[in-house]
Amino acid sequence: MHLGILDFVVIVGYFAVLALVGLYFSKRQTSRSEYFLSGRQTHWTLAGGSLLATVFSSISYLSLPGEMIRYGVGLFTGYLALPLVVPFVSRTVLPVIKRLPITSAYEYLERRFDVSVRSLSACAFIVRTLLWMGLVIYMTSFAVVEMSGWNVYVTILVTGVLTAVYTSVGGMRTVIWTDNFQMLILFGGAISIPVLIGVLLGSGPGTWWQTFSQAGRADVQFFSWDPTVRVTIVGTFLNIFFWNACTQGSDQLAVQRLLSTPSLESARRTLWFYTGANLVLPVFLALCGMGLFVFYAEQSALPIQAFHSQLTTEADRLMPRFIVEVLPSGFSGLLLAALLAAAMSSLSSGINSISSVISSDFVERFGWGGKRTESLRLEKMIALVAGLAGVGVAIGIMTATRHTDWNLTELTSRINHIFVGPIAALFFGGVLLRKARKRSALFGFAIGVFTSVYICFGKEWFGLERNISFVWVIVTSFVFGFAAIALASRFDRRPADEDRAEGLTV
Repeated sequence: MHLGILDFVVIVGYFAVLALVGLYFSKRQTSRSEYFLSGRQTHWTLAGGSLLATVFSSISYLSLPGEMIRYGVGLFTGYLALPLVVPFVSRTVLPVIKRLPITSAYEYLERRFDVSVRSLSACAFIVRTLLWMGLVIYMTSFAVVEMSGWNVYVTILVTGVLTAVYTSVGGMRTVIWTDNFQMLILFGGAISIPVLIGVLLGSGPGTWWQTFSQAGRADVQFFSWDPTVRVTIVGTFLNIFFWNACTQGSDQLAVQRLLSTPSLESARRTLWFYTGANLVLPVFLALCGMGLFVFYAEQSALPIQAFHSQLTTEADRLMPRFIVEVLPSGFSGLLLAALLAAAMSSLSSGINSISSVISSDFVERFGWGGKRTESLRLEKMIALVAGLAGVGVAIGIMTATRHTDWNLTELTSRINHIFVGPIAALFFGGVLLRKARKRSALFGFAIGVFTSVYICFGKEWFGLERNISFVWVIVTSFVFGFAAIALASRFDRRPADEDRAEGLTV
């Protein structure tokens, strides 16, 4: 497999556009509010597009077609939960966060509980985001190497370092605009692949579905009391609901975009825009997976069941392989740029969010920076270091994954989701449980983290015969963490009404 000269021209042109955007917005970075929140004047369509490009990283872009090929439609049924998330978040955490003059989401936790809760959650966020960034870089490099034959370490370094440079220079406005530019490329790639497969095969999704069904990929179990069953409709529905609720209500990556909008109403529109787009994009990626399955099944000339058994370990590689082997020169480069777009939009968001958290929750909070100016030199340096740290994590993940048979979807869920539920339990506990105080919050966080680790690595670390399904990681860690806060708060001193008066609870 190889890329042509035209492909390289497209990729280099794409990198050049990103660099120019970063340089353009670097001249507008005059304050920390501008650098981290775009002056709180981001239009809701731009904020929603940035949120989608951030959350829907190359992890999802690469893993969902492979998930469809290997395991079928089960995971995709959970996206029906998305419309339920916005009313829940909009009426609980979002109004509380939007009324506070904060840069980091974790500032709320100090106001509601204690500085130790703020610092703990900020540290957990940094660790989680570095792991996530490492996964993004690793998975993108995995695809690029598959498509081009480039050296994997060089690919990791170029992707991570370039993103770190243009993000540290341009700040949040660069992140917002490049995210939206990259979102358009994401949709273009996801739409074009099934269209091209349809032209090549002379058939459409209806015919593909019949072939797909013959392989048993259309069968989904509704529910099982056995938690080790990989995917059920109920399990994946709850997983998608809680993942989005936890992310939109407590993760700095998402909250930072909501804080960058001028009003509560704009923030709500941002969430609805994100939800609508997030319902459409997985449909096209599912069509990519189904089309690729049928395309390579016809090429193999094997009976459908034999073909499916043969590609079990190759499912995540089929889309990169198709892009290079089948698509014309230039178009391959454009779709490789789409994968890089997905990665870089997520990386830039992660880098900027880590920089904002370290700057707000540690440097400014504890006075580590001494006498500060508005030069933003320290913030830009933190952003650059965060990007380089993500590169180091990616290399570590690449080494570790050689000892597991997890596919990209499962790898992401077991490494990236450990802290998502426990951090969210702190926010929702603070907003909804008026009696909760520092001790109950820390107790609930500890219970949530233990639950996550037990589910993620029960077989490897706790001697379970089989790992519990990854779809229960966020669901159970949030529910157990929130329940522990509620139970422990019964023994806390009943608070006065100052929290409610200050707008810290509902």
